[in-house]
Amino acid sequence: MTGDKTKFAKLELKEEGFVTYGDNNKGKILGNGVIGNGSSFNIKNMLLVEGLKHNLISISQLCDKGFKVMFEPNSCLVYDAHGSIVLIGKKVNNIYLLDLHHASLSIHCFLIKEDDTWLWNKRLCHIHMHHFNRLNRKQLVEELPKLKFEKDRVYEACQKGKKTKVSFKPKNVV
Repeated sequence: MTGDKTKFAKLELKEEGFVTYGDNNKGKILGNGVIGNGSSFNIKNMLLVEGLKHNLISISQLCDKGFKVMFEPNSCLVYDAHGSIVLIGKKVNNIYLLDLHHASLSIHCFLIKEDDTWLWNKRLCHIHMHHFNRLNRKQLVEELPKLKFEKDRVYEACQKGKKTKVSFKPKNVV
C-alpha cells in the first residue's frame, strides 16, 4: 500500500473500498497497480490508499508471490525465485525500509557506490564525510571521485579512532 501516485509504473484508478489499519482507522482505496522499474522488478496489485503517509509491504504477500525474505539485525534482503537479490532494506528506528528506486536483479551497482565512499574514508584516515564533500568541491585531492559522501551508518573503525584517552584521576598525595 502507498499514498504516493508517483511510485506506480502502471496505475488503474478505481475505488475499491477501504483498508483498516491496526488502530481501527480506515483509508479509502483509490486504485491499484504495479510498482517497480518496469523490466526487472515489479510488485503487482499494490494499492493506492488516500492519505497514507508511509509505504507498506506485506511480507506474507511477498512470500506468496515467490519472493524469499531474509531478515538480519540491521538489514533485510529480498530474493527472487532464482536466488538473486532484488531489494535491500535498512533497519531504521525498528522499521525495515526498502529502497524501491534502486530495485533490480543486479544490485552490484548500488553496492559499489556505497563501498567506494567507505573505501575513500579508509584511505583518508577516517575523516568526516562533510570534509570529503569539501575536498571534492574545492578539488584539493587528485583523482578523488565525484561522489556525494553521506554518513549513512557508523563505521566501527572511525568510532575507535576518534576515542580519546580517559584522563587519570588526580591524587592529593605526592
